[in-house]
Amino acid sequence: MYSKVDLKTRSTIKEIVDGQQRSHALQSFYNKKFKLSSKIETEELRGKNYNQLPEEYQSNFISYSLPIDEFRGVQPAQIQESFRRMNASNVPLNDEEQRNAKFQGPFKWFIQRVALRFSEPLRAVGVFSRRDIIRMSDNKLYAEIIHTVQNGFVTTKSPQIDSLYKRFNTSFQEEDYFYSILEVGIERAIEEVANGERELQRGYMFQTLALIFIDRHFNFGLREKAVEAAPEVASMLSSSTMDLAILIDGLRDPDSHPSLSEFVDATKGTNVGRAKAVRFLFLDAVV
Repeated sequence: MYSKVDLKTRSTIKEIVDGQQRSHALQSFYNKKFKLSSKIETEELRGKNYNQLPEEYQSNFISYSLPIDEFRGVQPAQIQESFRRMNASNVPLNDEEQRNAKFQGPFKWFIQRVALRFSEPLRAVGVFSRRDIIRMSDNKLYAEIIHTVQNGFVTTKSPQIDSLYKRFNTSFQEEDYFYSILEVGIERAIEEVANGERELQRGYMFQTLALIFIDRHFNFGLREKAVEAAPEVASMLSSSTMDLAILIDGLRDPDSHPSLSEFVDATKGTNVGRAKAVRFLFLDAVV
């Protein structure tokens, strides 16, 4: 907000220089010009305008304090320069942040429900940093696990995850079932990585562990699909002795473990279908 003194009237004039659309949206809602979405998480508020809200929510709305930065005693050119600098250093929205803004259906709110449950535990064991959580990296993890459960080991890029959000943007009747799936896999994987092995705390490795425990509990046939995707790896593992310590050492010192080259390579193309299948087979053999 920009404050300037009108010398003729000897009064202060305040102008909104950034946030005009948001301010107008708040004012329009208060004046009953539109209703809340029918897809918002709080069921009792869905599809209602301001006057239809329970008194508690009306009071919360009008008493909510908005943080405001105010420019005083400066020239318009200085304000423009400030915004130019801020915009020049802004970080572009990543795919997860764009999906969060674009989609307002039940799958988006399902992902938020999962994030509310697991973001802090995942940060605590080192899978994600606080910045990762802020940038919604964990949302990608949850969505990719669901995508693999439904589609097997295929390469997942932004369009594949977008299609998942679109598919369930109107209705997601199996929300509680998929929540239980993620709960089983993530909780068990957290237990596995809690010993502090950094290699297992990487997002794609953690995702593989979660999928292994999900498959063992729900019998989705993911192991069979991994064998189909990488039969030679499955054959090699069936005739060799492997343990987790060897795998970890292979990642730390690949030259000393040439037999693990397939596994090491699979930690590079992290979203490639075959690489995901190879990681699944190796980790499934040792955990």
